[in-house]
Amino acid sequence: MKSEFGNKSFPVWMLSEMEISIWEQRLEGPFDYRLPMRHVICTSVFNKVQEKVYQLDRARVNTENFYIRNTLPTSLNKPNINDVIWDTAVLHELDSIKNCIQSYRPKIVFCFGAFTYESMRRIDEQQEERSYGSWTPAELGKAFAEQVNAFDINKVNYFPLLDRSISGWKFLESHDDFVGQANADYFGYVGQEIGKILIQHKEELDIWL
Repeated sequence: MKSEFGNKSFPVWMLSEMEISIWEQRLEGPFDYRLPMRHVICTSVFNKVQEKVYQLDRARVNTENFYIRNTLPTSLNKPNINDVIWDTAVLHELDSIKNCIQSYRPKIVFCFGAFTYESMRRIDEQQEERSYGSWTPAELGKAFAEQVNAFDINKVNYFPLLDRSISGWKFLESHDDFVGQANADYFGYVGQEIGKILIQHKEELDIWL
């Protein structure tokens, strides 16, 4: 299984922490279109993004060109959930991603899951390192809102998004905690916020069908 696919020069990237396990030899790569979890986690978000950009500007994003990459290859073990200090092999892989980001300068990196978001924070080297287990859905939601408010088309912008927690048995709590209100719709919320940013910078983003 490939650990990456898509177009690195495309302004939008998706990074995943999915563990493919027994299916990895039969799948093309991270977020393979046939993987059910892709549609729970990703399709539900980007359906709302497409809905918002069409509503605002009759536009549609070319999601087929997204660059998609596993944060770590399946040959590497992810750090334990409460580890702050990570193994050298993991840090080496993060350096590889950092070099790739510096070379291609994507405008938006969608970070699915707490481990991926914490990895991007470490690549950015601007903030104190934490264990990824310390990132609750509520804290990821606050970080997402901060990224929305601080969006800069001239920089690489990292957006934390939920992964397994939005499909687990506490999925309703994850909706509420991420958005910060009761009876919330996580997918509608993030889709609307992302869609507004894309249309606001439509002329500067070569991502359209």
